[in-house]
This record gives sequence, C-alpha cells and structure tokens, in this order.
Amino acid sequence: MIGDGQGVRSWVHIEDAAAATAMALECRPGAYNIVDADPTPQRVWLPAFARAVGAPAPSRITEEEALAAFGRDTVYSATAARRLEREGQTRAQFSAAPARMDASKSAAEA
Repeated sequence: MIGDGQGVRSWVHIEDAAAATAMALECRPGAYNIVDADPTPQRVWLPAFARAVGAPAPSRITEEEALAAFGRDTVYSATAARRLEREGQTRAQFSAAPARMDASKSAAEA
C-alpha cells in the first residue's frame, strides 16, 4: 500500500454493469460512469481483496519509494484519486441503484 492508502476506487458489480448496459439503450446517447456512489479508500479495499484471495496483508511503502519504483500515475492513483464528479449526472439517467460493496465480507460471502 502506498502512503496512507487514501486514494479511492469505485466498484461496480457485474449485474449492475449488465443492467446499466440494458438501460443505456433507452437513454440519450452519451458517456456514463456506472460506479459506486461511495468510493472505497485503498486502505479499506486492498486488505479486503488480499483476504478474499488468500494473500498476505499488503505491506506499506512511502510515496517517495513508490514514485521511484512505479511512477507518478501509480502514486496518484493510490494516494490522490478521488470520486468521479459526474456520478450524479449518471444517476439521474438510470433508475437502478448499484449494489454496495462490503469490504468486511470475503468474495465468497458477497
């Protein structure tokens, strides 16, 4: 994990993606962000993912170490990425609400 793991990720369940694809056929043409309205910080989802796949807990490295090893895009994604601001615009076009990710459950329980 890079730094404090404050960068966020939005998730979409396969059933939500399929439903959104079908609903998009009825909407005006455009780009839609079909994601969770409450993105999850890396410090929450990465340990949950490791548990779900039976991997050891992620180790931490500093932003400086990550910058040297992986580059600025990776560091930005893991430390500074924030939620998509157009999510509300997409929600107005679709009537369904996406399923919520529960990082406390394993993949088998979800």
